[in-house]
Amino acid sequence: MESSFGEYLRQQRETREFSLDGISAKTKIQKKFLLALEKDQYEQLPGLIFVRGFIRAYAEQVGLNPEQTLLRFEEYLKETKPALSGPKSGPIPQKSRAWVWGLAGLFVLILIGLVGSLIWSLKKNPAARVALPAPARPSPGQGGAVATSLPAPVRSLQSVSPPFSVSLKANELCWVLTTIDGKAGKEMMLYSEDSFKIEAQEKLSLLIGNAGGVEIVINGVRLKPIGGHWKPMRFLIPEDLPKYLPEKFEKPAPKTPEPKPESTKPQ
Repeated sequence: MESSFGEYLRQQRETREFSLDGISAKTKIQKKFLLALEKDQYEQLPGLIFVRGFIRAYAEQVGLNPEQTLLRFEEYLKETKPALSGPKSGPIPQKSRAWVWGLAGLFVLILIGLVGSLIWSLKKNPAARVALPAPARPSPGQGGAVATSLPAPVRSLQSVSPPFSVSLKANELCWVLTTIDGKAGKEMMLYSEDSFKIEAQEKLSLLIGNAGGVEIVINGVRLKPIGGHWKPMRFLIPEDLPKYLPEKFEKPAPKTPEPKPESTKPQ
């Protein structure tokens, strides 16, 4: 009989003849995290939120009931109280809104120190506004014809101004908490290839547990990566947008030189 929760997972996986490499490929969870899970080395995992997400994904891949496997893990937590690297909340009652907001509050407190320096940096160095280049003035040509030379169109920050339509797609397991127009939104765990869409009239706050594991598209514009893998981050819209817009927004095409009128001398 298995001696721990991790041993239980390992035995169930080997009985069903699944490899860690195969599970890692399907779930996009790094193999080192799966090994830590099977060895009960929870201090090496990103945090309790992710541990539960890993367990659910692991169970689904090897054919176990995810809810029953999570309940088994909760019993293991009660009995052994293992060291955990993330927020150490107690067992989660299913569909408990109180747990959702309580956990979110703990998570926010932990992230204050991490995101404080980033927010301070953005306030000290606000990104410059992007302006459209002025069209070139027409120059007179022969026979009274007017020749014009217009620069190529350049998209500006107006393209990503309110209202906001934000799409998120997960490439790895990722926890997200949204605050829409200053009101509490929703909390969710995204698995690889999961996606969802949010609408906000004025502003949006995203608390992302794995900043490198999501792709963000705002008003049809795909942003640059906002952070590293398995690194938590708070992303504020529109405050943080200038930093993550693609290059064509940050570097408008140069203005066309203004042509000099031809000089005419009396004959």
